[in-house]
Amino acid sequence: MKARKPVRILIEIFGVMVGILFVSPALLVIINSFKPVGDILKTPFALPKTFYIDNIVYVIKNMKYFSALFNTLIIAVVVVSVTVVLSAMAGYKLTRQGGKLSAVITMLFLSSLLVPFQSIMIPIAKITSMLGIGNSMIGYIITIIPLYAPMGIFVCMGFVKTVPESLEEAAIIDGCSPYGVFFRIVMPLLQPTIASLVVMFTLWIWNDYALANMMLTSQSTRTLTIAIYGFFSSFTNRWDYALTALALSIIPITLFYLFMQKHIVKGISAGAVKG
Repeated sequence: MKARKPVRILIEIFGVMVGILFVSPALLVIINSFKPVGDILKTPFALPKTFYIDNIVYVIKNMKYFSALFNTLIIAVVVVSVTVVLSAMAGYKLTRQGGKLSAVITMLFLSSLLVPFQSIMIPIAKITSMLGIGNSMIGYIITIIPLYAPMGIFVCMGFVKTVPESLEEAAIIDGCSPYGVFFRIVMPLLQPTIASLVVMFTLWIWNDYALANMMLTSQSTRTLTIAIYGFFSSFTNRWDYALTALALSIIPITLFYLFMQKHIVKGISAGAVKG
């Protein structure tokens, strides 16, 4: 067996160090969630002396953890499902139709990605307030779908170009309707792309603070991100409770990401080979 080259060893060591660097913040959050506030301030990098679970009990009760988790899950499922389906359909139509009109519509979608969210916050607040959906999960869902759709359309258009048109022509000859061609032929071939979009949109929703803080102000509609911020105020910062709440919010999305990891790798590989 040949000895490993020094350059390869150095690259692997560098990769391990970078991995530790990225994982260390999450580990510190989990470690400090089992400490009282005094130990967190004195020795934030040390392991807990004992597993202090009072933080977890207090956080679950006072931040209404399961209610905030349920709200976040409902929003994520609805937004991701609708956005992915609409993005795939729009990307397919714009790619296959072609022509100047499709090019103009595509440019309009892509140009929206260049608009900073901060510049449209006030118009969104005024419009949702006028429509009476400013403080509701339905209003938040209706608002956030158009913000995510352009990215989904852009990604789907790139993968639709790799789908052979001969498959669609054969399905049409067999009597398949346009919707049947899309949902029976094109949609299954886009599974790696759809999986990548599902993970990306879910992470965005899970970490969203600006729009959620603006539109989900009542106790019954708060998401996990907004509930975590409740442990900070103008006078006190309860790092013990905040870190515990953060750790509890990390666990579900981390498990979801690990479950979807193989699909993400498959999507990246498909995009690299095709095209």
